[in-house]
Amino acid sequence: MFSLLLCLSLSAQVKNYITLSGQIGEASYLYNIPDIDSKISGGAGLGLNVGYEMRYGAFLLDVAAGLNVTHSIVNVGAMNQVLENQVDDDPISGGDIFNYIYNQTGRKDSYTNLSLQVPVMIGAAAKHFYFLAGVKLDMSLLARASAKAVIDAELDYSPSGLDHTPVMPNHGSFNNYQVRQDPVKVEFKPQIMASAEIGYRFVETASGTGWDVPKEKNYWRLGLFFDYGLLNMNKPGDNENITLPKSYSADGMQDITINHIFSTKLAADSRVNNMMIGLKATYLFQLPQKRACTVCRDAYRAHSGRRR
Repeated sequence: MFSLLLCLSLSAQVKNYITLSGQIGEASYLYNIPDIDSKISGGAGLGLNVGYEMRYGAFLLDVAAGLNVTHSIVNVGAMNQVLENQVDDDPISGGDIFNYIYNQTGRKDSYTNLSLQVPVMIGAAAKHFYFLAGVKLDMSLLARASAKAVIDAELDYSPSGLDHTPVMPNHGSFNNYQVRQDPVKVEFKPQIMASAEIGYRFVETASGTGWDVPKEKNYWRLGLFFDYGLLNMNKPGDNENITLPKSYSADGMQDITINHIFSTKLAADSRVNNMMIGLKATYLFQLPQKRACTVCRDAYRAHSGRRR
């Protein structure tokens, strides 16, 4: 008798939904790169997902797949790099040894990342409210980085016992040279993100059931979500933060390039974790319910008839 009642109860309480959702929010990278004051980037992200939700009573199980794109800026700030022990080839001061100092200011590195996300979440619903928690696989499909900075070049003749000379244009020093790295491909390792969502269901629920079952088959919900990467995404690189000429030239601006910070030796030992927080809107379409189990129903009726 108990098994018959359980069979009928399960068929009545399990609801299946197709979900369509969109999310928008603040997207960041967290890192611990030496000589950089900031430890978190700032940016934005948005995503679209399609998935499946099963509800059994108050219990929720969500599985989905979708695309998420983020754009985040690392404020590298001020940095410098030195081309050491260069020989002055000026006809008058020729032969003097000096250091060529490149000072970077206003350095900003931008990262755009399109990723595939596969969340697996469990949770519960009570009246108008719900929560979900679980993990997301976040796999980068296409990522690009660029960088820009303003560079000043100074000449330091202290190796020859002479004065520091900040600006000597005829010797290759300069001010306010804007240098830019065009977008280049970035490879991020696959990420596992801890994820949580809490929000409000825009639906009228049936009373007296104990399960807060929605009366409408299709409805909206809106929630706050938070995703945090648990693994290190960074693939270490061996670039300098700026690539300098191999030797001194009176045209000090030639052959200068900058490299996005995650590709440099400076960041080789740094962890890079991604994070996103924002709003998520979801529309749920209830799938047709299976009819009550005929065998169970007939057996129950027969059993009830015998009792009478």
